[in-house]
Amino acid sequence: MDAETVGRDYLKDVDCPVINCVFTHNRDYLPSSTDYDAIIFHVGEAKNGSEWNEPRFRRYDQVYVMANKESPILTKRNLTLYNNFFNMTLTYRLDSDVLWSYGMVFDIETGAVVAPSKGAKWRKPEAVHDPKVLKLIKSKSKMATWFVSHCKAFSNRDLLAKRLQQFIDVDIYGKCGNPICPRDIAGTCLDMLNSTYKFYFAFENSICTDYMTEKVFLNMDNYVIPILYNGVTDMQHFLPPKSYINVNDFNSIKELANYLKFLDINPQEYANYFWWKKYYKIKFRPDNFTFCNMCVKLNEWRDQRKIQQYPDLDTWYNYQTCKDKVKDFV
Repeated sequence: MDAETVGRDYLKDVDCPVINCVFTHNRDYLPSSTDYDAIIFHVGEAKNGSEWNEPRFRRYDQVYVMANKESPILTKRNLTLYNNFFNMTLTYRLDSDVLWSYGMVFDIETGAVVAPSKGAKWRKPEAVHDPKVLKLIKSKSKMATWFVSHCKAFSNRDLLAKRLQQFIDVDIYGKCGNPICPRDIAGTCLDMLNSTYKFYFAFENSICTDYMTEKVFLNMDNYVIPILYNGVTDMQHFLPPKSYINVNDFNSIKELANYLKFLDINPQEYANYFWWKKYYKIKFRPDNFTFCNMCVKLNEWRDQRKIQQYPDLDTWYNYQTCKDKVKDFV
């Protein structure tokens, strides 16, 4: 949310089926914490293991929501202290009570949300013969790039990038590479994804269940193929088929590199990776839909007079659910 407090008009703008919720960052919006039907606790905000200031009193039917967009690797909070404390989860994981995704895929014709969803259904990929797209592809002069500032990540993505550099040319921008992209021309640097590079590394810093961040969604409007490295077990829950290249689909670094070289010299095969742009649109940070879904869920619980509790949230959301690599070659 951009505004401190939003409600009916905000939810009406996204055609939310229920509009009786008000969301606010202002803790003084109501006289007492017990006046709120639900309180959201962002567990990723802990610093050095410190805890938040919990309300002194809690209404018996009040919903406490555990929210986090970061991976458990980056969360410095011991959730075992909060057994039977939270009633709802709001995270990037598909099995959360409410999904808080970095991006969503919409059907252009119907406007409906297609993904992320375990029930996502896609059109069949087709050949792309748009002369403007083919012309743009043929004008690209460089192979691959990576924009990164968090070096030596838990996922060993740095090692993956270095091994790929043994087979193909990769320009690494930011603190972890040689070329530097100054902040004042950051837009120009990102424009190179359209004009100059054929592949873009979208490597996550944490390999955790369903963890896929803005690295993917932010750049899919460009005509550049993202190369993914993450902990998602089924990418078709998130993105259209043949709109990305997944490191996890290859048996070796060399096999992956050879496929990239094949696409490099076959512009038609490369162009086919953009078939989906005719039918789908990516929205980055769709928080308005997230809060609509939360409003719907809260109304369902109120109507059913059912409030669940999580007796062992840490088992579901801790660093042990993450990996330091996906493939043995990394």
